[in-house]
Amino acid sequence: MKGTVIGAAMLLAAIAQVTVAPLFPVAGSVPEFVLLGLVLLAAFSSPSPVMVVTPLVAVALAFLSDRSPGLLLLAYLPLLPLGFALEESTVPLNHYVRTLAMMVVTGVWLRTLLALGAMANGATPAFSLLVSDVLVPGLLLDAALLTVVYIPMRLAGWSGRGMTLQRSRYY
Repeated sequence: MKGTVIGAAMLLAAIAQVTVAPLFPVAGSVPEFVLLGLVLLAAFSSPSPVMVVTPLVAVALAFLSDRSPGLLLLAYLPLLPLGFALEESTVPLNHYVRTLAMMVVTGVWLRTLLALGAMANGATPAFSLLVSDVLVPGLLLDAALLTVVYIPMRLAGWSGRGMTLQRSRYY
């Protein structure tokens, strides 16, 4: 039941990414609802559901937005390894800062990859505009969007979880 709810929520995030997000651009960047959902799922659940949902939501978003599924999967790929690296680092970061770093770094990677994909398909390569109109506003938008959703979730009593998987063995 829980997996069905997570899958439906991520499908709704993909639909909102295609239908609602383009209505609210900030400079040349739009909110990334799928990325927000994946980051929150990783922060408040275990990495296992994110490993299952990421390819499914990447393919769903690719079909909804007429983009390459492989490109979108590659764009969402650094989310979990980055979260694990931040958790295992010796720098003392609280849960919010780790989650924010996951969102911002993956968001910059996502937008850079999508822009490079567009340039490979014939868009004008304007790297200065990419940084000033897409990456910086997207970075700020990701940080603001995560803050607006994360803080009420923590105030409601949801506790953050770690990024480590349980050890198991074959019997």
